[in-house]
Amino acid sequence: MTQSDIRAEGEVREGSPAAAAPPEVNAQARAHARAMIAEPSSIALQAVTESTHAVWRTAAKVITLLDRPVSLIDAHPLSFRQARAHHHRCADAIGPVYIAVPRLVWGYFHLLVIKPALNFLEWVTESPARLAVAVAVAFAVWYWS
Repeated sequence: MTQSDIRAEGEVREGSPAAAAPPEVNAQARAHARAMIAEPSSIALQAVTESTHAVWRTAAKVITLLDRPVSLIDAHPLSFRQARAHHHRCADAIGPVYIAVPRLVWGYFHLLVIKPALNFLEWVTESPARLAVAVAVAFAVWYWS
């Protein structure tokens, strides 16, 4: 048997196309590959799906909390008279005088120092024009003093 006979019997030369596999084998391999790719029960997909559902549940809870009619967003600050009455009620609810008096002192400090500063800050930031004027005035006072 010569070398040309061996090549003629099926030895594949370098650079020549490979012999085609039987069609059943290729069809089975393709079906198996499709099943492996399209399988949705992978661990990574489950983890992403669960975390997405958790984000949506949390967002729904936050939206329901913000949508209440007595939420912090809809609340208005107390007037000075209401805040004073509230501080007196809180001081009266505390039994001993040695605790009630410091509580009342804190209430008046809150009414005379903190609440006016917060009300002014709220008033200034209510409109962009008002904020710009307040910043200009503050800069002028700081520059010329």
